[in-house]
Amino acid sequence: MAKNKFYLSARYNLTSNTTNALFQDEFVYFDGEMTRIDLALRYGITNNLEIGLSVPFVRHSSGVMDSSVEDFHNILGLSGGARALVPNNQMRYMYYRNESSYFNLIEESFGLGDISFEVGLKLLQGKKHAMALRAYLKLNNGDKEQLIGSGTVDLSYQLSGSTVGAGQNPVSFFYSLGYLRVGRGSVLENMQIKNVAFGSLGLAVVANSWLVPKVQLDYHSRFYKDSQTQELGQFGMQFLMGADFILNQHATLTAGFTEDIKLNSSPDIVLHLGLGYAF
Repeated sequence: MAKNKFYLSARYNLTSNTTNALFQDEFVYFDGEMTRIDLALRYGITNNLEIGLSVPFVRHSSGVMDSSVEDFHNILGLSGGARALVPNNQMRYMYYRNESSYFNLIEESFGLGDISFEVGLKLLQGKKHAMALRAYLKLNNGDKEQLIGSGTVDLSYQLSGSTVGAGQNPVSFFYSLGYLRVGRGSVLENMQIKNVAFGSLGLAVVANSWLVPKVQLDYHSRFYKDSQTQELGQFGMQFLMGADFILNQHATLTAGFTEDIKLNSSPDIVLHLGLGYAF
């Protein structure tokens, strides 16, 4: 971002969850929809250094997406996982282990999520390759009992980069690699893994002056230990497909969806819509 310039964005994500697993001393049941709206602002201190603030709002509800998600999976020939075994448009988030209930959320909730701050440093800006390093500090102000926040103060670092293609319809590749240090205070504190790795790899094609289709693959390592379930005890992988719509020289609209590649370790599907404005 250029010096003394602002970038304002609003991101809307609608997530559908339906999964459950039962073992002798462990039971997990996630069924519901989560709506998350992130309002973010970044500012360029110099041409190579920027700071930012992100304020999320989170809502858990029974939702209305279940039938649509089932139809979508059927059309693409994808597995619906546990959806065939549970009623549509219900809500319950529950985890039971060793005769103890860690949470059992059955009522809709809404609130301010965990606010985060960021610092970004441009490392490289060449004709064909750009690279940046970012650091994030996430607070724990969200209500963890309602699963609005995580209950932890986290610090993360992310190295990201992109290439610039040539030609009439250039193809560019982008990537990121990150490390997350989770703080104390999570709902599942005794199971929480403090060191988490994450990354992404994708490509974008400039179709014309206003349309840039994109695909992306996301990965994160395990967040919890000592769990027999896929939901808590395994790494996650997701496939993203969408596009940027260039509205004008200042504004960009982004739309897409995310599908879990590794079943039961990530949300079934996430619908994404974002609007960014540079000034």
